[in-house]
Amino acid sequence: MAKPTWERTPVQNLLRNQSSGRYYARWTISGKQKWVSLDTDVLSVAKLRLADEANRIEGLRRSAAEVTGGTGRMADLMRVYEERTRAHPELRPSSITSRITALKKLRRTWPELGNMKPAQVTPAAVEEWATRFKAKGTNFRPPGAKTVLKGNSATSVNRAIDTLRRILDIAIERGAIFSNPVSVQPAEGKLKKKITRTKIVLPTRDQAQRLFAEIENNGAVGGWGAEAADFCRFLAYSGCRVGEVPTVTWSCVDLKTGVLHVKGQKTETSNRRVPINSELSALLTRVRERRVKAAVHTEDGKPFLAPADPVFRLREAQKSIDRACAALGLERVTHHDLRHLFATTCIECGVDIPTVSRWLGHSDGGALAMRTYGHLRQEHSQMQAAKVAFA
Repeated sequence: MAKPTWERTPVQNLLRNQSSGRYYARWTISGKQKWVSLDTDVLSVAKLRLADEANRIEGLRRSAAEVTGGTGRMADLMRVYEERTRAHPELRPSSITSRITALKKLRRTWPELGNMKPAQVTPAAVEEWATRFKAKGTNFRPPGAKTVLKGNSATSVNRAIDTLRRILDIAIERGAIFSNPVSVQPAEGKLKKKITRTKIVLPTRDQAQRLFAEIENNGAVGGWGAEAADFCRFLAYSGCRVGEVPTVTWSCVDLKTGVLHVKGQKTETSNRRVPINSELSALLTRVRERRVKAAVHTEDGKPFLAPADPVFRLREAQKSIDRACAALGLERVTHHDLRHLFATTCIECGVDIPTVSRWLGHSDGGALAMRTYGHLRQEHSQMQAAKVAFA
């Protein structure tokens, strides 16, 4: 008979995983089991960490009971919201981090909120807090700075407002209030801060090629200049997000059928298959050839061309881009600008926006691409204007 996976210990709520040797805490909250890894295989350390987790779980139990009983305050609701966020199975780690950060800003900018009952959070109180947050920010002083930062970005403010709305939705769910005060718009305008979109200024195609050449020529030793340059070319020729590049392995590249599989995780449509254009095909072929040549000069002789090997051995190249921009006298270019360059070039070459949107992995059918790239570049606009005739 196979041994059970979990091994009981003399300590209540503490179990040991037999296969890994690590200790876990287990509690039952509202009829559901909750497991917490204690990240250790040492019993004495596990006992200490168990005590800390026990205090946190007990606080969560009290919060859940008080919220359910209608006696809870906003601090209880915030604790329930935080626990739900951390345990949400469909949220990406970056989304969880973003929501927890927004919760911290809510607590910092409205310190009295925790002691208030949900019914005391009126539309007027919400508006007063939002106005104060927009103007004064979190009173954060960056390391080494002499003054406190004033205000906060529109994205930061709006995420905190959305966080408050979600917390108050829990109050509605538990019967503490009947309507969400965050949904009520103030008399003088909208509650959220207006987002001012930065105008995209991209290098021309000629400038982009000069940029790639400068990056390549700057790192002859060890070949990392070529690696960085091809990393940037890949962003410009494929439209990938910089975070998607490490997931592109050689198994994702099919030069025979001309298809690149991008394992995007941002949305359902970001996991996509993109046709390999001629520039991208030449780039991937060149990278393959360089891998084979480099393998001859290494001790292990590995070309890093196995199906599971990443196509690029870098995860980012911003310092190389900044250095090259400075040398050429160009405005700063970012990784995401190269994605914009891909989309803009495709549209200028006559590809319709809905198709470009699918290649980018957007989920809105082209609405975002239309807002972002509808203006195109000035030189293209002038060429298109020359085609207009009224007679």
